[in-house]
Amino acid sequence: MGNKINVNINNLFSLSCDLGTTVGELVHDYKKVTGKVVMGAKIGEMIVDFDTKITEETHIEFFDYTCLEGNKIYQAGLKFIMILAVKRLWNKTVNFKYSIDKGIYAEIDRKMSVQDFDALKDKMKEIISYDYPIKKCVTRKTDAIRYYLSTKDDEKVQNIQNIPNNFVELYEIDHNYNYFYTDMPMSTGELPFFDIVKIDKSSLVLMYPHIDSQNKVPTYEYNEKIHKELDKFSKWANRMNVSYAAGLNKIVSESNIQMFVKMNNILINDSLASIAKEISKKCKDVKLILIGGPSSSGKTTSAHRMCTYLETFGVKPIVVSADDYFKNRLDCPKDKNGTYDFECLEALDLDLFNSQLKSLLAGKSVSMPTYNFIKGEKEYKKAPTVLKEDNVLIIEGLHCLNDKMTKSIKREAKYKVFVCPLTPLSIDKHNHLSTTDMRLIRRIVRDNRVRGFKVEDTLRTWPKVKEGEEKYIFPYTSDVNAVLNTAYTYELGILRVFAEPLLYSIPSSSKHFEEAKRLLGILRNFFPISSEYIEDDNTLREFIGGSIYE
Repeated sequence: MGNKINVNINNLFSLSCDLGTTVGELVHDYKKVTGKVVMGAKIGEMIVDFDTKITEETHIEFFDYTCLEGNKIYQAGLKFIMILAVKRLWNKTVNFKYSIDKGIYAEIDRKMSVQDFDALKDKMKEIISYDYPIKKCVTRKTDAIRYYLSTKDDEKVQNIQNIPNNFVELYEIDHNYNYFYTDMPMSTGELPFFDIVKIDKSSLVLMYPHIDSQNKVPTYEYNEKIHKELDKFSKWANRMNVSYAAGLNKIVSESNIQMFVKMNNILINDSLASIAKEISKKCKDVKLILIGGPSSSGKTTSAHRMCTYLETFGVKPIVVSADDYFKNRLDCPKDKNGTYDFECLEALDLDLFNSQLKSLLAGKSVSMPTYNFIKGEKEYKKAPTVLKEDNVLIIEGLHCLNDKMTKSIKREAKYKVFVCPLTPLSIDKHNHLSTTDMRLIRRIVRDNRVRGFKVEDTLRTWPKVKEGEEKYIFPYTSDVNAVLNTAYTYELGILRVFAEPLLYSIPSSSKHFEEAKRLLGILRNFFPISSEYIEDDNTLREFIGGSIYE
């Protein structure tokens, strides 16, 4: 009797188990009741290993892929399975390049037939059905280096050499070892939902269920403009030998980073200049330049930089922020939890916005509002605006790509620009840098600097922000005129200096500690870079401070 303890599982049921029972041994009981896959387990706010022994009465929270932590674990598990499948089929490697449309773009080191893609999918299903255990192991740094030398993963060798720890955490499936900067599920059988979409003879998109997809894998939608932009920057990174973190670190360690920053800036500026030049040729018909993109993409700076470039081509823009057209807070709609929903389109005063647009395009004088976010009200303190013949309006905001926002204006008069940091840089061939993580790190730094937010405040609201992006931005990227990449290949070296102290401030008792630990693990792969090399009109200045546009 004294060797038994009570364990509460997800507040669904309790059971009596032997003292020293592991968390993993209770997964079967939970799945028997819920039928859900299990990505991980929490005791308190801490994610614990499945081999953690239970020594006292406790509450365990098992979670699946329908939360941010679980979804990242699901992605990592599927990547490991694909790596193993490619190795078993052809003894080749797979390179995960970037996140794209609810999936991960990857390239395989061989030409693939249609039958090969089918074989890959079948092999992954076989590995999943075999239900291999995924074991966590801690090994000496020297042993990990020796292993990756044997597998010819040179960039991983350099990554491990650059970390100060003497020990490295790896995961193992059937004597194959890897790391993914996140925890892993208990076995391959927990990852049944996936799809593979062929792009060309050596590339594909690995699709996985998203937080709200209910065991369904989303349908992939090819976006040529986004693919071309990613391909352009990826080829440049290859030429510069900075496809991986180790390449960037080498530039830093050899004191060549200032020149690299200049070259990277030229590439970004060239893209912006090309878009501005195209707009200048259409300015007789185009009167609205709509700049939209997810949070922390650099929309505000991009709008002002676009203004400068257009003036170079003889066009005189007027910048308008859609945020100035928020409804007064008391009139703002609320979500299902009864809190104000500032992400939805209905949070904007669309009637006023469209009425003023029509007046401006008709040559009338308009008194445009400025939104006071402290009071939650529109104020009218600016001088009236008149749109002259050589003027265009640049409008930036969350919903700018949605035609419903500018419903009173015909499509031919609009030029839509999707702004997003599409980084070509990866940590190594198996660990790409997601656009989401790049933007989250940017937002953590900006929220703290501009709004005085603690990191926990930003992490708490981030799921709501992402939910809004999935609803109000990404579905409208297929109808854009241009894609503007705002990712600087060197930027994580800059952001590390600002973000690392903030992330270290989160205590282990916080529910956001695990996410902070994950982000710190990513940042540690990049040598710090001084912000003194960053010009005052650089998009990064929107986040770290010192922007000419503030």
